[in-house]
Amino acid sequence: MGRFPTRAHVILNRFDLADADLLGTGSESRVYAMDAEHVLRIYNDEIPWDYVEARRAFYERLAEHDLPFAVPEVFSVGAWVGHIYTVEKRMPGRDFGKVLPTLSGAERAKALTSYLDVAASLGSVRFPGKPYGELLATSPLQREHWRDYLEARMAQTLATSRADLEKDVPQFDQVLASIYARLPILGDNPPKCLVHGDYFPANVFIDDEFRISGVGDFSYAVVVGDARMDLAGAVLLMGATTDYCADDSAFLRQQVAERWGDALLEVVDFYRLYYSIFFSGCKVDDPTTYWWCVENLSAAARG
Repeated sequence: MGRFPTRAHVILNRFDLADADLLGTGSESRVYAMDAEHVLRIYNDEIPWDYVEARRAFYERLAEHDLPFAVPEVFSVGAWVGHIYTVEKRMPGRDFGKVLPTLSGAERAKALTSYLDVAASLGSVRFPGKPYGELLATSPLQREHWRDYLEARMAQTLATSRADLEKDVPQFDQVLASIYARLPILGDNPPKCLVHGDYFPANVFIDDEFRISGVGDFSYAVVVGDARMDLAGAVLLMGATTDYCADDSAFLRQQVAERWGDALLEVVDFYRLYYSIFFSGCKVDDPTTYWWCVENLSAAARG
């Protein structure tokens, strides 16, 4: 989100790169191909040095776990003309968000099944000694109880987005009250697991055998929390993309029900509403995501 200053081209020039080397753009940075093994990530203005260093250290810890997919690795952190940049390992495979629209039939089903498998495997990383809440934020919001964290996180987001949601979502106060009323379906405190928090195809890489080969862009959304949240993200968050196919979410919902039971679908539906609050502060910067949030919350108002 936010504007990306043209003076960042000075950094590209320093590394003998150009606009044509752009691999992808996210809410925090742009990523450029350097060679077969390295990428250059240039962060936006508002990203502080402490956050970038925390991300680097987090990736080092994450690499210690025996995960069935690649995770990012930061080789160096630097600053030039007022921008922070990192040189990182190039992730294996291709951007799943770009590959998925080209797949059909058995290939699409295989890719989506692998995508759900990887979402589930993220929860194998545990943080038993940490409180629930944010891992990478410079001023992390954390609580001793998971539901307390979710309530606090929604309240903090709504301090920015509530006026927009009250305007665009019918009966927003009643919808919000219903979200809080549904919190008990999550049960007591879940195991303290890694939650990517923004798990959707554009943050995932796929190989030529249609298996997920890597997960990237662990960002401000990363928390210690309920592993079921990333399963919900796998099902739901692709709905906020321009190439979204509703049949994909239907396929993934069926997979969730077959593998973990219908009760988990209630949890998925709760996290649809939670994510719709969490990502709602982006009406100007990311209108596609904002209106996805509005549609989910409006559907709840319609019952």
